[in-house]
Amino acid sequence: MGVAALLSALGRPVDGAEGARLAEVILLGVLSAGLLAGIADRLAAREAVGMVFILAMVAGHLSMTVALGRDAQVGGFLVAFCCLMLAGDLVKLVFLGRTGFTVRSVPRAAVYGLTGAYALGYAALLVIELAS
Repeated sequence: MGVAALLSALGRPVDGAEGARLAEVILLGVLSAGLLAGIADRLAAREAVGMVFILAMVAGHLSMTVALGRDAQVGGFLVAFCCLMLAGDLVKLVFLGRTGFTVRSVPRAAVYGLTGAYALGYAALLVIELAS
């Protein structure tokens, strides 16, 4: 979804972000930066499948961030992107709660907190986009 938004935005002139859209770009940039740390985590854990997923997530997030910074007309892409990411994080929270899954020596509260923070970030992006 993020790559599609970027491809769409590249076809139009850059208009720059301001106001609510600038807040969205900053928030999405923070979420994107957080995912970059996930690459190091997947390397440390030697997770081949996890590495494929985190690279796709980073590419999608960075693409959406750039697209949103370039073009106000990618709002529909942003809504779809955030809905999908939010749904994924909500499913992950349910999974964590039902299975007791842990990540190496990371406290369960940290995994819940990080996943919850991302879910809140996507929800905030949706609120900002739909309210503006």
